[in-house]
This record gives sequence, C-alpha cells and structure tokens, in this order.
Amino acid sequence: MHSVVLLVFLWSGLMALSWAAVTTQPPPLIRTLSAGGDIGPQFEVEKPKEPEDAEFWHKVGLTQLKKTIKQAQRVDENSYLKKARNIIVFIGDGMGVSTISAGRIYKGQYLKHGPGEEETLVFDDFPNTGMAKTYNVDKQVPDSAGTATAIFSGSKTHYGAIGMDATRSKKDSQQGRVQSVMEWAQKEGKRTGIVTTTRITHATPAATYAHIYDRDWECDTEVPSESVGIHVDIARQLVENAPGNRFNVILGGGMSPMGILNASEVRTTIFEGPTETICTRGDNRNLPSEWLAHHANDSVAPALVHNRKDLLKVDVKKVDHLMGLFRNNHITYSIAREEGEPSLQEMTETALGVLERGDESNGYVLLVEGGRIDQGHHMNYARAALHELYEFDLAIQAAVNNTDPEETLILVTADHSHAVTFNGYALRGADILGAANSHEKNDPMVYETISYANGPGYWDHLANDSRPQNSSNMWMPLKQFTEEERAAPTYRHLATVPRKDETHGGEDVAVFAYGPGSSLIRGVFEQNYLAYVMSYAGCLGPAKDFDESCEHSKDEEKDDPQDKSDHEKSSATALGVSLISIWAAATATLLRGHML
Repeated sequence: MHSVVLLVFLWSGLMALSWAAVTTQPPPLIRTLSAGGDIGPQFEVEKPKEPEDAEFWHKVGLTQLKKTIKQAQRVDENSYLKKARNIIVFIGDGMGVSTISAGRIYKGQYLKHGPGEEETLVFDDFPNTGMAKTYNVDKQVPDSAGTATAIFSGSKTHYGAIGMDATRSKKDSQQGRVQSVMEWAQKEGKRTGIVTTTRITHATPAATYAHIYDRDWECDTEVPSESVGIHVDIARQLVENAPGNRFNVILGGGMSPMGILNASEVRTTIFEGPTETICTRGDNRNLPSEWLAHHANDSVAPALVHNRKDLLKVDVKKVDHLMGLFRNNHITYSIAREEGEPSLQEMTETALGVLERGDESNGYVLLVEGGRIDQGHHMNYARAALHELYEFDLAIQAAVNNTDPEETLILVTADHSHAVTFNGYALRGADILGAANSHEKNDPMVYETISYANGPGYWDHLANDSRPQNSSNMWMPLKQFTEEERAAPTYRHLATVPRKDETHGGEDVAVFAYGPGSSLIRGVFEQNYLAYVMSYAGCLGPAKDFDESCEHSKDEEKDDPQDKSDHEKSSATALGVSLISIWAAATATLLRGHML
C-alpha cells in the first residue's frame, strides 16, 4: 500500500514538473518578450521555415482536400465524388458575416415581408457551408487582389498581387506566375466568362485572367517606369492574352481602362471615395475594337454592347463571344441605378444563356461578382452596401433557376470582410439602418444599429460646434440629421476612427455551396482550398488526378447515352406491352358482355 502511495506521489510530482515545463514555454511561433516594466505581452513571430510560394500553397490545398475526403469516407459518405459539368462562383466582395446578417434583414424589410429577421437569402438554403481564412501572405487583414488570387489560382499571395505568388517581381513578369481556374477550364474545353458590377479590370475579375505585380496597374499609364516593357497593364492582358481573350462573356464597367469613353455619361447621384476616380489610357488604343478584331473570324460575329437595351437583345443561343461595358468606371450602385444600366441579375442571366450549350460543349466556368458591396462599406454607405447584397441575392436566384443542380456547382462566398458592426439591442423589426436604442429613453446617446470601426463617417458625425454644453459626447446627436438625409444612398453611418477610406475586416468569411462537389465545403479552411474544390469537382487543374474519380466519371458519361437509349427502349416496350394487355382485357370483357 505504501509503495502504491509513493509511486502515485512520484508520478504526480513528475507530471507537475512536466506541466510546468509545458506551460512556462510558449508555442514555438510566439515568444513572450516581457521585460522590466512592460505592460502586457509583446510578440515576435518567427519567419516560416519554407517560402509561402505557389508550391507551398499547393501542398496546403491538397492536404485539406485529402483531409476532407477522409472525413467523408469515415462515415461512408460519398457525395464528394459527384462531378460538376459547370461551376459558378459568386463573390460578394466584402460580404462578411455581419453584412450577410444585416443584409438578410434589409431584404425582408425592403420587400415588406415582415420584421426582417426571419427573412432568408437564397444561399441560406444551400446544403453545405464552411469558413475560409482570408489573410494574405504578408497581411493579417487582406485585400481583394490577394484573396481573389487565392480563390481562383489556389495560391495565397501578397496584398495587391494578381495572378502571382509571393515570389513576384517588378522586373520579371514571368516570375511567380500562377494559373487560374479559367485557364484550367479552357484546357478542358469549357466555356468561360466573368460578370461584375465593378470595372472588368478591377482586382477580383482581373484575378481570373491577369498576371501582374500590382492590382492598380489597370491602364498603361499606371505601370511605373521600372516595369514598363516588362509588365503589361491589366486591360491589355484581357484582350491580348489567354485566358482573357478567349472568354465567352465579359460584362461589367470600366470603359476608361479599355480606351473608350462615354463623354455624355450621366451621374445623377454623386458618390465619393478613391474608387470613384479611374485611370485613362495613354497609348490611344481602343481595346474593345481590338477584341472585336480578334474574334472577327468566328463563325458567329462577336457582340459588343454598352447599354441594357442592347444587352437584352443579344441572341444568347447564337452569340459565342459577348463583351458588355456599361460605364466609364464601375456600374452605379443599384440603389441609384442610372438609365441604361443592366442589373447584376440581367447580366447573370445573359451570361448563362451564352455559356450554356448543352451537349455541344464540355460545360462552363463563370465568375459573378457583386463588387460594390465592398465599395459601399469603404465609404460607410451602409444603405448602398446592403442594397448591393440584395441585388447580389437576386443574381444567385437567377443562377439557381437557370441551372441543373445535378450538373452545376455553385459557390457563394466573400473575398474578405469589412470593419462594419451590427450592434446594440434594437427591438425586433426595428429598421436595420435605424437607431439601435431609440426605445431606451435613459440612454445619453442614440446610436445606429449599423456602425463602422473606421472610415469617413467619422467626420460626418463629429459634433464640432453641435456638442451640448458640459457633454463629453463627441458625436453629433442623430436627431440633427433629417429623415431625408438618413434615407439618402450617400448618407454615411458613424465611424469611430477617422479614415478617408474604411478598411477591410480580417475575420473568416462564410462559404455556401450547392450542387455536385458541394459537400467538400465543410469546417474551417484556408481560402486557397476553394480552387482545389473547383479543380477536384470540375475535373480540371491540379486536383483533376487526385484520385480516379474523374476517370470513373468519364467512363460513366460514355455509358450514359446507351444506357439512356436502352432504358427508353425498355420503357417504351413495357408501355406497349401494358397497353396491349389493357386493350386485350377490355376486349375480352366486352365480348363476354356481348355473349351474355
């Protein structure tokens, strides 16, 4: 008995020492540098042991794919084996979880469906969801260029880089290049296209076709002298190089970077912000005309349109290549849409009409971006941003309505989030864009349900001379804004840190998936994994040969027509036999009746 107690005592002592050894040593990547009178821990992050280049992220993507498939196999679940003929990726730029939640309520209230909280967005009903980690290789909070490159090329990269990994160079346009899902798709004979409410040369759409050191190099005039003759601007890459010059559909804004300008363009509502300015070309090239010339020998003439009326006239069943440029800069926020501008839903429906060719093609890959959700948030235009999400939802509904769920994988996600909060204790059914605490009569300050951590809304709400005497409140009372002012699309919600342009948010973003391969979306993963989901499910790119499922799918497709024909013949024969039997029985009955 004493021996047992002694052993237990010794074992406990050893465990205590072991525990102390573990807890006194922080994890290897983070060292606490507490010294002297320092307040709080400071951290030194060790550099990665290997460069986070395309090869590194390729391993990360395949490892996640392997892990997800193993999890499915453990529970005898095999839906991950289903293959997608078509892939549609919806990017709600800046559509973080708080934006989704607030946007859902906005939709319900805008449509007058009820209080709003119980409303659903189309993608709320998608069967599979996951969360993507959005950081760039060099930034904790990312930008759209680096995140879009991760989504479409499978490689995370630097803030601002497009179609290049972290080894990019200003003086070598080939260094660090990574292929996009559009290149993978075209190699498999699939049709391809992009639709956006931003400029077609903006970061997210550009990541599907361009390879460039800096996202801002949309025009030749933006390429710095040290890179001139080395890097070709984004607009030129779209019309000169594959995969861009082989796209079947290109719809969005951005006439100016393409070398054409609508001098009589109308701007009824004046929105502000850095994104409202746009570069112009210095080489006098008309890139849409060059695009038309590139497709001049097509069996069907290409179509170039500049307004909604002409877009809706396009014979989508015949036209093989369609370009639509609808504004000099971005397409106007939908809440203040100008005459002649198409909606995102209309552009999506047109794109699907051009891309879908049934058995005459091997399917398609399409990007649809609701790009101005992001830009509304950047200016603290909460109403404009949430209305963009509503329009985005309509486009997703159009895709669901016009595709076969057995053939089409639809992914809905954001590239990053924003520094926007959905806060307070507003009553059920309260205006999502209204005050959070107007019902709390003793609160010293009435504040809005939607507010921002930073941005230009700081100056709009700063009290200045309007602050009550002996008050520590630095903010202008909300009641000093008229109802008309607060209902305007250019009204800015309060921001607590002054910035001319509100920042992105760094939290994980949601991913919603529907269709074949959608079960691969589960848990939390690196954002670049989405490219590997598309690759594996669509049998294209680096994960095509991950296992034999693509080959099996091809074999099944070869067998299907005959099986279908045999099945139809069998069904027809069975139906014929049944009809003959019924006719014979009826005739016998009639004869018996006649004989009686």
